[in-house]
Amino acid sequence: MQVINKTVAAVAIAAAFFALVPSAWASDTDALLNKLVEKRILTVEEAQEVRNEMAADAKPQADVREVEIKEVVKKMSGGSWLDKVKWGGDFRLRHETQMRQPAVNRNRERFRLRFGFTAKPWDPLEVGVRLASGASGDPLSTNQSFTATFDKKAIFIDKAYAKYTPFMASTTPLSGLSMTGGKMENPFVTTPEGIVWDSDVTPEGVAIQWKDPDALPILQKWFAVKPFVNVGAFQISELSADEGDPSLFGYQGGVDMDLPWGIGFQPSVTYYDFVGIKGIATSNVTGAPAGNSTLAPSKFANDYNLVSTQGKLTFPNILGQPVALLADYTYNNFKNVSAGATEDAVDDGGAYTYGAEIGKVTEKFGSWKAFFFHKRVEPDSTFGALTDSDFGGGGTNHKGYVMGLQLGLNKWATAGVKYFRTDEIEGAQNKNDTFQADLVLKY
Repeated sequence: MQVINKTVAAVAIAAAFFALVPSAWASDTDALLNKLVEKRILTVEEAQEVRNEMAADAKPQADVREVEIKEVVKKMSGGSWLDKVKWGGDFRLRHETQMRQPAVNRNRERFRLRFGFTAKPWDPLEVGVRLASGASGDPLSTNQSFTATFDKKAIFIDKAYAKYTPFMASTTPLSGLSMTGGKMENPFVTTPEGIVWDSDVTPEGVAIQWKDPDALPILQKWFAVKPFVNVGAFQISELSADEGDPSLFGYQGGVDMDLPWGIGFQPSVTYYDFVGIKGIATSNVTGAPAGNSTLAPSKFANDYNLVSTQGKLTFPNILGQPVALLADYTYNNFKNVSAGATEDAVDDGGAYTYGAEIGKVTEKFGSWKAFFFHKRVEPDSTFGALTDSDFGGGGTNHKGYVMGLQLGLNKWATAGVKYFRTDEIEGAQNKNDTFQADLVLKY
């Protein structure tokens, strides 16, 4: 009986010791058991039985500890929703030459840096942030020139938005509905080298977008038709001394059509209502007047109610390459009565662009895309503060063409060249020929 009691006591002591120390100290437990055997408190067989029992008890504890450690690591890494955070951006190097008449020719080296993330703390909710290089007071460009004796370059908030997709789990057409608020990507469908927008503009306000995820069944017998609608309300400026802040309201409707033989067609119509522009000081609008008509002392002479019609026709294979034909015609429907007793439409000629893209840049080395567009933008056919900043130096009152070539180097890099040939429509007939050579690295 005494031997049994000694055995039980020894096992209890050893088990308690083993439970209180990490498994890395198992060798100390062996030393303790060996000492008990040496003192003849335990036999060799009894000591081995203790070791076997302790090993059997230790495995479940080790498994539990492993699970606990994994949970701690998971919590330290931010939890499951942070696993859905996606980081990315790009870096672009550019050489630019401007041949200007009568102004002096210009050469400059530039770079663009953009980086940010999108996160989904909840499946229907997306939060996005992007920072970008650029200059304060310039909404049309994220470029920084190599200048000012190697001074430090600024980084600004380029996008900061929340996007809510309330019916994403639904199988109804409502699953294509989303609502976005903040500083966002342009929510409207536009054409390359378009009229109303510079591609770098990130408007600020709210937008509602909807696209039917499924083709309309009534037409599916002949071709697939997916309608879409985009609506946006944006504040252009907040004037502390004026309650009539300049704003923009946009309404767009269109369809994506899949025609026979793989041909695609995307027509759309957009109405842009610029509110509170006529009569305000041009200094209250960044980048203004940019070719638009003004009245002394430096106030906008006209308002801008634009009707923009766009079309894109795509062919999957012409001589081994995809081809897209694109066109955009924009007309300012505002009637100017300040200049006379009769109502005359502003810029009867409106603004237009048309052209083609051939090829497609992919991850494969040697892939390519070439493009050519003709373009004409009358002085008051659109709001000049938002138009392409590269075409004619920005703004309106320009005509000419754009051509270029892009090359795919690998998954992360592309190279390209672009040439703008422009003349002024009215006024001094200034000329501006611009050549750009780019290297873009994505990450």
